[in-house]
Amino acid sequence: MSLEDTLNELSYGGPEVRVRAARRLAELAQPQALPLLMAALADPEPEVRTEAARTLQVFNDRRSVPALLPLLNDTNWTVRAAAAATLGKLGDIAAAKPLLRLLEATYWQHINILPQHQALVEATIALGRLHDPRAAGILSQLLKKGYKAALSDWQLELRMAAAVGLGYMDTTQAVSTLLKTLTDREPARLREAIVTGLATTKSEESYQLMLRGLQLGAFEDKTQLWRRLEGITIALGLRGETRAVPHLLPLAQSPYPEVRLALARTVVRLGAVQADQVLIGLLRDRMAEVRAVAAQALGELQIAAAQIPLLAVAQDPDRTVAQAARFSIEAIKLLGTGRNQRTAPLLDAGTANNDND
Repeated sequence: MSLEDTLNELSYGGPEVRVRAARRLAELAQPQALPLLMAALADPEPEVRTEAARTLQVFNDRRSVPALLPLLNDTNWTVRAAAAATLGKLGDIAAAKPLLRLLEATYWQHINILPQHQALVEATIALGRLHDPRAAGILSQLLKKGYKAALSDWQLELRMAAAVGLGYMDTTQAVSTLLKTLTDREPARLREAIVTGLATTKSEESYQLMLRGLQLGAFEDKTQLWRRLEGITIALGLRGETRAVPHLLPLAQSPYPEVRLALARTVVRLGAVQADQVLIGLLRDRMAEVRAVAAQALGELQIAAAQIPLLAVAQDPDRTVAQAARFSIEAIKLLGTGRNQRTAPLLDAGTANNDND
């Protein structure tokens, strides 16, 4: 169907045809369609208004912001959610105050319908994208407590949205709040969202805060530290922070296998061939999963010096570990001498981590 036909459908078709036309315009992404899509934001049917608001994300044109802002007060919550999401991605600070007003006004209500919940989730993430410092307080509050009153699943989802929003915000307060919330007491899904938020940050300040987060603070509960170490390690890998490798390598001595696993996976993501001796040490780890990930990492990093240690690990009674070692040996052979030419000594007990669990 041509652009002209699609525009005609959007102008003159029935509700279902207009919705279909808006979706089609997202695929075509032709600038000529922008005025008609903006006009469709005032369509009498909420389905059309929703689809037009979503489609405007594709055009990424801030001229649509004034037409989108009234939709934050739409009688239909699905329309509000679509408008909030698009305004966040357009990145115009003019949307910050209306989004904040929507969030603050709705947060205190009893949330009992899914579209209303979705609108708050989208507004929360959008406010983070806009980097408005006025939103830092309520996003931190949402991360800690969630809704005033809502279903438990929605409570968790709103907290997850706040974690992502704070990551986009990327301020000292936002990152500090994320790090403080990254404990074993929190649900796994929330911890994953916090890691996503930390990985979204880009500033030097947030990087330094994460490095400081690798240290145990005064009077801090050691039993709650390991989740933070795990999360920071993963987030730094997702950020591509190769300069963090020297700060991460000591985590090979962590008594928590989750931290050692995160380390092994992160050095591969970062291509850190200088972690060869640490990975070789982890081949002796008490936990089979750590041994398997370390063996796989040595192959992915093409550590030629690991061939002799891997030969021993190929006899591991755990089938997964042994298979990972054999695959890595073959990978190193197929790739020639590998990228790391240093000759490794036989496993050094001083670098291994045997009995910490």
